[in-house]
Amino acid sequence: MSSCRRYVTDSSRTSRPLGRPHSGRSVGNAGFTLIEMCISMLVLTIGLVGIAAMLAVTTQMQIGAREGARSTRLAQDKFDELMKLDFGSDPAVAVGGNLNADAAGYSESPMTGVTLRWAVAAGPTADTRVVTVRVLNQRSEQYRQIDLSTMIREW
Repeated sequence: MSSCRRYVTDSSRTSRPLGRPHSGRSVGNAGFTLIEMCISMLVLTIGLVGIAAMLAVTTQMQIGAREGARSTRLAQDKFDELMKLDFGSDPAVAVGGNLNADAAGYSESPMTGVTLRWAVAAGPTADTRVVTVRVLNQRSEQYRQIDLSTMIREW
């Protein structure tokens, strides 16, 4: 009997012995090299550091937005409180006040690090006042000072 080998032709028209797997690597070189692993770890580390930095920025932005919303809410609450007062007998809605310094009867501190100041000006008619409320929020990085103005009417 003569030993004859059978060959199989694949789609690229190259011949290889039947039974032997066709691969570009030899059996001893399977896996990743040390350099490939180091490069992949470097890419992964850079990505994780970027995500951590973004998380820190996002947290600071969220805190600033929360404090800004709190300042706006406090100013609106002060407007609501002043609208209920009598213009003739309550000094908090008498014409006066100072937005740049604490004035007696025109400022308060509802919580630590937050100061409300308001100024009242005469409105276009006798039963109206123009009120400006300034909220100084030392707890906020971005919105430390918020000014809101509105016109209130005596009922």
